Amino acid sequence: RWPSLLKYYSHSDGVSWLEEYKARHNAGLEAQRIVASFSKRFFSEHVPCDGFSDIETLGCPSHFFEDELMCILNMEGR
Repeated sequence: RWPSLLKYYSHSDGVSWLEEYKARHNAGLEAQRIVASFSKRFFSEHVPCDGFSDIETLGCPSHFFEDELMCILNMEGR
């Protein structure tokens, strides 16, 4: 489902793919929620210093969040 993430794994890694899928899926849901809140949170020109703290505290690998942002940017009709 997310072939661009393969570069983060090695064939010799003992990976629980079910757990990785769950983590990536949850990161995607959180990323969508956060992006949807941007317009109302940052409507003014002033972005508070802690404006992106929810992204920094997601608790998932950053490449999951980055991958979801790229998916959002590349969606048709966006």
